[in-house]
Amino acid sequence: MHREAGEPHPAVIAAGGVFLPAEVCHPLWLALRAQLNRHRADGGAVRADVAAALDALRAAGLNHLVSTSGHDERTSADIPAPLERGLITTEELAGRLGVTGRHARRLAAAEGITSAGRGLWHPDDVEHLARRREAA
Repeated sequence: MHREAGEPHPAVIAAGGVFLPAEVCHPLWLALRAQLNRHRADGGAVRADVAAALDALRAAGLNHLVSTSGHDERTSADIPAPLERGLITTEELAGRLGVTGRHARRLAAAEGITSAGRGLWHPDDVEHLARRREAA
Protein backbone atom coordinates (compact mmCIF):
# COMPACT_ATOMS: atom_id res chain seq x y z
CA MET A 1 0.00 0.00 0.00
CA HIS A 2 1.41 3.38 -0.99
CA ARG A 3 0.99 6.42 1.25
CA GLU A 4 1.35 10.03 0.23
CA ALA A 5 3.63 12.27 2.29
CA GLY A 6 1.83 13.57 5.37
CA GLU A 7 -0.93 10.94 5.10
CA PRO A 8 -1.55 9.30 8.51
CA HIS A 9 -0.61 5.69 9.10
CA PRO A 10 -3.68 3.45 9.12
CA ALA A 11 -4.64 1.40 12.14
CA VAL A 12 -4.26 -2.30 11.47
CA ILE A 13 -6.57 -4.92 12.92
CA ALA A 14 -4.91 -8.32 12.98
CA ALA A 15 -5.91 -11.64 14.48
CA GLY A 16 -5.46 -11.34 18.20
CA GLY A 17 -4.77 -7.60 18.39
CA VAL A 18 -4.73 -4.11 16.97
CA PHE A 19 -1.83 -1.99 15.74
CA LEU A 20 -2.19 1.74 16.25
CA PRO A 21 0.15 4.32 14.77
CA ALA A 22 2.27 6.03 17.41
CA GLU A 23 0.86 9.47 16.66
CA VAL A 24 -2.67 8.43 17.72
CA CYS A 25 -1.69 6.67 20.97
CA HIS A 26 -1.38 9.75 23.17
CA PRO A 27 -4.66 11.48 22.19
CA LEU A 28 -6.49 8.16 22.39
CA TRP A 29 -5.00 7.46 25.82
CA LEU A 30 -6.06 10.92 27.05
CA ALA A 31 -9.67 10.21 26.10
CA LEU A 32 -9.60 6.76 27.66
CA ARG A 33 -7.94 8.10 30.82
CA ALA A 34 -10.77 10.62 31.25
CA GLN A 35 -13.34 7.83 30.90
CA LEU A 36 -11.39 5.62 33.31
CA ASN A 37 -11.30 8.41 35.91
CA ARG A 38 -15.10 8.78 35.69
CA HIS A 39 -15.43 5.01 36.07
CA ARG A 40 -13.14 4.98 39.12
CA ALA A 41 -14.94 7.96 40.65
CA ASP A 42 -18.16 5.94 40.43
CA GLY A 43 -16.45 3.17 42.41
CA GLY A 44 -15.62 0.98 39.44
CA ALA A 45 -12.55 -1.20 39.16
CA VAL A 46 -10.41 -1.84 36.11
CA ARG A 47 -9.52 -5.34 34.99
CA ALA A 48 -5.80 -6.08 35.06
CA ASP A 49 -5.65 -6.78 31.30
CA VAL A 50 -7.38 -3.48 30.52
CA ALA A 51 -5.03 -1.60 32.86
CA ALA A 52 -2.04 -3.25 31.14
CA ALA A 53 -3.37 -2.26 27.71
CA LEU A 54 -3.86 1.34 28.88
CA ASP A 55 -0.32 1.39 30.26
CA ALA A 56 0.99 0.18 26.90
CA LEU A 57 -1.04 2.83 25.11
CA ARG A 58 0.25 5.56 27.43
CA ALA A 59 3.84 4.35 27.07
CA ALA A 60 3.57 4.30 23.28
CA GLY A 61 2.07 7.79 23.25
CA LEU A 62 4.68 9.24 25.60
CA ASN A 63 7.47 7.50 23.71
CA HIS A 64 6.25 9.08 20.49
CA LEU A 65 6.02 12.52 22.08
CA VAL A 66 9.61 12.44 23.30
CA SER A 67 10.98 10.65 20.24
CA THR A 68 13.86 12.41 18.52
CA SER A 69 13.63 10.15 15.48
CA GLY A 70 11.75 12.70 13.41
CA HIS A 71 8.30 11.12 13.47
CA ASP A 72 5.85 13.86 12.54
CA GLU A 73 8.79 16.27 12.76
CA ARG A 74 8.68 16.17 16.57
CA THR A 75 11.82 16.45 18.62
CA SER A 76 12.40 16.57 22.33
CA ALA A 77 12.74 20.35 21.97
CA ASP A 78 9.04 20.43 20.96
CA ILE A 79 7.99 18.86 24.23
CA PRO A 80 7.62 21.04 27.33
CA ALA A 81 9.59 20.12 30.44
CA PRO A 82 7.69 17.69 32.71
CA LEU A 83 6.78 20.31 35.28
CA GLU A 84 5.51 22.58 32.50
CA ARG A 85 3.14 19.77 31.48
CA GLY A 86 1.67 19.81 34.98
CA LEU A 87 3.26 16.59 36.20
CA ILE A 88 3.64 16.10 39.93
CA THR A 89 6.80 14.81 41.63
CA THR A 90 6.82 11.78 43.90
CA GLU A 91 7.67 14.07 46.82
CA GLU A 92 4.58 16.18 46.12
CA LEU A 93 2.48 13.04 45.74
CA ALA A 94 3.76 11.69 49.06
CA GLY A 95 3.04 15.00 50.78
CA ARG A 96 -0.48 15.05 49.38
CA LEU A 97 -1.10 11.52 50.65
CA GLY A 98 0.70 12.05 53.97
CA VAL A 99 3.06 9.12 53.40
CA THR A 100 6.65 8.50 52.34
CA GLY A 101 7.61 8.50 48.68
CA ARG A 102 8.12 4.75 48.77
CA HIS A 103 4.67 4.18 50.24
CA ALA A 104 3.11 6.57 47.70
CA ARG A 105 4.63 4.49 44.87
CA ARG A 106 3.22 1.33 46.48
CA LEU A 107 -0.24 2.87 46.78
CA ALA A 108 -0.10 3.86 43.11
CA ALA A 109 0.97 0.37 42.08
CA ALA A 110 -1.88 -1.15 44.10
CA GLU A 111 -4.30 1.01 42.08
CA GLY A 112 -2.68 0.03 38.78
CA ILE A 113 -1.21 3.50 38.30
CA THR A 114 2.22 3.89 36.76
CA SER A 115 4.36 7.00 36.79
CA ALA A 116 4.47 9.35 33.83
CA GLY A 117 8.24 9.31 34.04
CA ARG A 118 10.92 8.80 36.62
CA GLY A 119 9.48 10.31 39.79
CA LEU A 120 6.64 12.10 37.96
CA TRP A 121 2.88 11.50 38.15
CA HIS A 122 -0.13 12.70 36.18
CA PRO A 123 -2.32 15.12 38.17
CA ASP A 124 -5.49 13.06 37.58
CA ASP A 125 -3.73 9.97 38.95
CA VAL A 126 -2.71 11.97 42.02
CA GLU A 127 -6.31 13.15 42.47
CA HIS A 128 -7.55 9.57 42.25
CA LEU A 129 -5.02 8.39 44.86
CA ALA A 130 -5.90 11.29 47.16
CA ARG A 131 -9.62 10.49 46.92
CA ARG A 132 -8.95 6.83 47.65
CA ARG A 133 -6.73 7.75 50.60
CA GLU A 134 -9.37 10.11 52.04
CA ALA A 135 -12.07 7.46 51.65
CA ALA A 136 -9.97 4.85 53.49
